[in-house]
Amino acid sequence: VCAHVTLDPETAHPCLVVSADGRRVQNQHKDQNVPDTPLRFDTWYFVLGRESFTSGRHYWELDVKEKADWYLGVISESAQRKGRVSLKPQSGYWIVRWYGDELTALTDPETPLRLRAIPQKVGVYLDCDEGRLSFYSVEDRWHIYTFNGGVTGKLYPLFDPGWEGKELKILQPANETNNSDQLKEVV
Repeated sequence: VCAHVTLDPETAHPCLVVSADGRRVQNQHKDQNVPDTPLRFDTWYFVLGRESFTSGRHYWELDVKEKADWYLGVISESAQRKGRVSLKPQSGYWIVRWYGDELTALTDPETPLRLRAIPQKVGVYLDCDEGRLSFYSVEDRWHIYTFNGGVTGKLYPLFDPGWEGKELKILQPANETNNSDQLKEVV
């Protein structure tokens, strides 16, 4: 279930710099000299995972501690990447956003979310067979939000490291300790 997720620099907004190991991304606030391809985001500060998922269950974790803002979720392969696209499920985007000390599911209309504490690590659990995407605060095993049904197609993990300079980091999958089994019970 623990997915090996790495970042695809070919999709990264020109201001984002992806580490050589593909596990860390940072906003440099200035465009890098990269080719403008159809795969690359040009308005939203997003980068996608290299891996795509169409079936099965997949889980990955991100280190978001000390980050003032971030966007996490999945995107369908067919979703528009250029311009100021609407970040809603109808557009092929399933995203939870942390911004201004508020956590929000980008539904239509947006759904404000309740938190027990500011998440330090976020777990993302994608169940392609059920069409479901869930988010968890890993430390306290708090269920943040679930997009239920309709999360279908060829799906790519999506990341936005936020505006301030700290890195967003994909954590290595735990070897034998599998958090997703414990987290599934919460849904």
